[in-house]
Amino acid sequence: MTIAQQKDQLRSAMLTARRAMTTRAEADETIAQAVCVHPWFQAAKQVFAYVSMPHEVGTKALLQAGLDAGKQLALPVCNTAKHTMIFYRLHHMQELKAGAYRIPVPPVSPERMVTPDADTLMLVPMLAYDAKGYRLGAGGGYYDRYLAAYPNLHTIGICYANGYVNALPVDTYDRPLQCCITETKTEEFYG
Repeated sequence: MTIAQQKDQLRSAMLTARRAMTTRAEADETIAQAVCVHPWFQAAKQVFAYVSMPHEVGTKALLQAGLDAGKQLALPVCNTAKHTMIFYRLHHMQELKAGAYRIPVPPVSPERMVTPDADTLMLVPMLAYDAKGYRLGAGGGYYDRYLAAYPNLHTIGICYANGYVNALPVDTYDRPLQCCITETKTEEFYG
């Protein structure tokens, strides 16, 4: 079985496990609270986040917390032809409109476009993660491409605890994260 096939099989299993969860709202709240007290979030002037899809850890409260804390909050807008993304600043939740993949995005304009700097934290969605900080995402490769272009970003993946696996199948383009927060623990990765 190829690495891509292994990832697809694991993706399917993780999505099934998420649909079976009965405590997602409580887990989302616990994860949001843990992110907000993490030193990297506290210190970040700029937070790159995302609007969650139904299969992801809910981010609505986390996004609002970032805005309320005065963070420069930016969300990705996907270029589906190139499988790349650009981050644009969000001023308030009411600005969101449907974008690619029906994911809500902020208004797109040159003055809202932002790039990461030393004070940027990126929150990364994932279906699964392993002991080395590798993640399993939705399969588009958007985050791995972005992290390859900006390797010095502070990264926190947010995932449900049932998404932990000992070792994920990885390709050369997969990028490990520095930290993962679940409803049960905060784990930092070194290496």
